[in-house]
Amino acid sequence: MRVIPLQIRDLKEAGLFMASLGVDPAGCKIMAPKTVFLAFKVKGISSYGANIAKQHLLSLGSDSALSRACLVKKINTDIIIFGTVSQLKKFWEKIKQQPFGLKDLAGQLAPYLGQKEQCLSFWARGRKLSLNRTGICGIINVTPDSFSGDGLISSGKVQTVDLALTRAEKMLESGADMLDIGGESTRPGSQALTERQELARVMPVLKALRRRFKKTFISVDTYRLAVARAAADEGVDIINDITALRHSPRIAELVKEYKLGCILMHMKGKPSFMQNNPGYKGDVVEEIIDFLGKRINFCLEREIPLKQLMIDPGIGFGKNVKHNCEIIKRAYEFKTFGLPLFIGLSRKSFIGEILNDRQGERLSGTIAANIVSLMGGADMLRVHDVPQVCRALKVVDTILN
Repeated sequence: MRVIPLQIRDLKEAGLFMASLGVDPAGCKIMAPKTVFLAFKVKGISSYGANIAKQHLLSLGSDSALSRACLVKKINTDIIIFGTVSQLKKFWEKIKQQPFGLKDLAGQLAPYLGQKEQCLSFWARGRKLSLNRTGICGIINVTPDSFSGDGLISSGKVQTVDLALTRAEKMLESGADMLDIGGESTRPGSQALTERQELARVMPVLKALRRRFKKTFISVDTYRLAVARAAADEGVDIINDITALRHSPRIAELVKEYKLGCILMHMKGKPSFMQNNPGYKGDVVEEIIDFLGKRINFCLEREIPLKQLMIDPGIGFGKNVKHNCEIIKRAYEFKTFGLPLFIGLSRKSFIGEILNDRQGERLSGTIAANIVSLMGGADMLRVHDVPQVCRALKVVDTILN
């Protein structure tokens, strides 16, 4: 006899393990939820709701962790609930019509327990971008001063639109799912362009890419209304805004009118000073989640459907090495919104700092960090080195699936 430990990630994997033993399919369906363990942090629940939740979970053979103060005080608090999928489904049934915030808790738990489909589709201009695997967004920098050294402008002149077309073609042939065009460098310490400068850089490249690659999803990396409007008129599919529509709130009107996709990113400060000793009062991940929640609500109030939104925690935008590592390690927490998670960490300085090689080769570190992001739930990775990252992720996807 030999005891072999198993690592069961989800219901599908649990079913496969059982099927390999010859378990009846009906039995697999019944038993699989008993083998998958889930845990959730619930923020801001009333002490009444917290105590009721704990009693329900105890009755089901599970439990929850909560502050001792919940037993004697009327407060709002945070708790951790946990159990198998089977236990939590029964818990969901018990609380779905109960007061003290429990009905809302049930609604937020539902997608994770298979009670309703989680919104992981992404639509732009009436087309669906497939997210059945981790996607790749190739970066087209129309700049002279990109931190990554891949800008298409040399000595103040655009080399040629043909260079952008060649780069885009290679990226798409290598497996890129979308392209992101940016005309302004947002590296730490960078200075903002004028509206006219950004338009002059971006629009010729966008027009050429749109003509050549009619079915490719193309995003424009901008926070300026005039650039977003010109790009929308030219057929861009997605607006990738590092300010999450704070700089130019009226971009939301364009997103709604043209049914554009929109990527909402967190940034603390502005590029010119964001890396000057960045700090967070509490938990960096929770602060970013709170921020993104407010920006999502901003979009919903302007009648932009959830299916047109992606979220980006903004690696390197007002974060130090520790912050960036914490965000990547806990990427799965951003799935709380049920929206696609967009991660852009390619060649960034924190990788050089970890490797103690700030001016050196960052490809290996980029691949490693992207793999951790993928395993944490990233749905789209924004990268410079498309062929190398695609090949690495193909191996990861093959092994895991």
